Amino acid sequence: MGKIRALTSEVIAQIAAGEVVERPAAVVKELVENAIDAGAREIKIEIRGGGAKLIRVTDNGEGMSPDDARLALERHTTSKISSAEDLFAVRTFGFRGEALAAIAAVSKVRIVTCREAGSPGFEIRVEGGSIFQSGETAGAKGTTVEVQDLFFNVPVRLKFLKSPGTELSHIADTVARLALANDSVRFQLFHEGRLLAHYPLRPQGSARLAEAMGREAGEKMHRFGARNGAVEISGYAGEPGFDRANPRGIYLFVNRRPVRDRLLHHAVQEAYRPLLPKERNPVVVLFVELPPEAVDVNVHPSKGEVKFVDPDLIHRSVVGAIRRMLEESPWLPKAAILRPEARECEGGYSPAFVPEEIPLKGLESDRPQGDSALDLFRGKAGYGQIRQTYLVLTSEEGITLIDQHAAHERITLEKLQEQFFEKEIRKQLLMVPEILELSLSEAQAVLEHLPDLDRMGFSLEQGGERTFWVRAVPEIVAGQEPLLVLKEMIGEISSWGREADLNRQFSNWIHLLACRGSVRASRNLRSEEAFSLFEQLQNCVSPARCPHGRPTFIKISADDLDKMFQRK
Repeated sequence: MGKIRALTSEVIAQIAAGEVVERPAAVVKELVENAIDAGAREIKIEIRGGGAKLIRVTDNGEGMSPDDARLALERHTTSKISSAEDLFAVRTFGFRGEALAAIAAVSKVRIVTCREAGSPGFEIRVEGGSIFQSGETAGAKGTTVEVQDLFFNVPVRLKFLKSPGTELSHIADTVARLALANDSVRFQLFHEGRLLAHYPLRPQGSARLAEAMGREAGEKMHRFGARNGAVEISGYAGEPGFDRANPRGIYLFVNRRPVRDRLLHHAVQEAYRPLLPKERNPVVVLFVELPPEAVDVNVHPSKGEVKFVDPDLIHRSVVGAIRRMLEESPWLPKAAILRPEARECEGGYSPAFVPEEIPLKGLESDRPQGDSALDLFRGKAGYGQIRQTYLVLTSEEGITLIDQHAAHERITLEKLQEQFFEKEIRKQLLMVPEILELSLSEAQAVLEHLPDLDRMGFSLEQGGERTFWVRAVPEIVAGQEPLLVLKEMIGEISSWGREADLNRQFSNWIHLLACRGSVRASRNLRSEEAFSLFEQLQNCVSPARCPHGRPTFIKISADDLDKMFQRK
């Protein structure tokens, strides 16, 4: 008997499902897009157990006949296209005919559909891809698709799901994206019977923007739009001060389809390049509208990737549309866009630090031994400052130059690590609590990690579905802008799962606090402040480099000076 054999239909179905159904949010996306294609104007999404236990999507669309309902559960059956040529002019969200079949292969599915109000509806039940019940039933016009026990027959896939709170945050983000792209549809999202998000019909797009991304987005994001031939670019772009440490604030849509695309992502970043530090990311909602034949959406079964016939045209159009809005904005000096400035790491936290795991015990010191460069800090010395950035210490032995931000960041990092190892980061209570408003997905992630944030010095108390009272902040950043630091941390939380290396995550956060809580460049330091910094740096475990790997000081000895001036 040969080694090559045909796979069973069950295995084929589960392989296909793995390409379409990655997590509960993917199921929600496929079902909601089917509802929109069916002409629905009201869509209700109900979730239990973060989507692993139940996903129910109810719409008021056109419904299906019994024959269509049965056929829709077969692979590669669709009403959206009929020929190969149609693949290159797709005008609907769904078209591959794989979504329902893939979902039904790895879950227990119940569909209730009705084409006319007052007439009998049709119900069909499927388990693991096999139909075991069907028949007439009562039902309102439209369709309800109920997905229970996702991955019940694929336990290996079930293990890869993250916690219910994390999965719910992904679902909330998916619904927010679909709501942004379809402002003529009313959306409701429930979890465990409780209404989490409501997107009513709004005459202004900016109102839905605030509902999907938070009040601050509605206030600090501005409309842009331009046309380049058959290509129309539109959307909302945030002010340069309204940015993030990660790219999750960039929402991309092509013909109202949510996509992941490197070309569009690069174009958005390029538009902001003169305005933001390299490690910061803008917040942008971008819509690209173009003829269906000018874009290929048949790249991946998830339909989340696209290819453009003329990518250069698209890139130029996006950069131009966003930059024109920025240049014309009264709140931004035009010179800021025309004359980009170099920025240092302290302008925005960069995660590219030299890894230092927690706890600190057993960590080897890089403090120089014997005739140390730091020995120049001792005894009688002169002090100066260059460009309010570099400290100069002179003595009989030579000159030491210190990067004040890098040195203080090293000092601060080791203090925070020591506090964290002992118990938690030291806090400063706020006399008047600050109000923090988040998007729904961010709020769900925060709820799951309140103890972790508290350990890092941020004491939060839930005040509403999307709002929190901030009652304490880390002492080290209390005099800075602690809410900005907190928002950066929240931006990273959604990637945490039950199997996450929390030691590593906390290490990242401690480095962020150290960067934000350290003295900045371009600040005058009094001599007593400078000498205190020298002394603290000398006592560090690893004084020679900052957490990003840059040197904290450079020594020029008296012998080196003699050589420079050819005295030896």
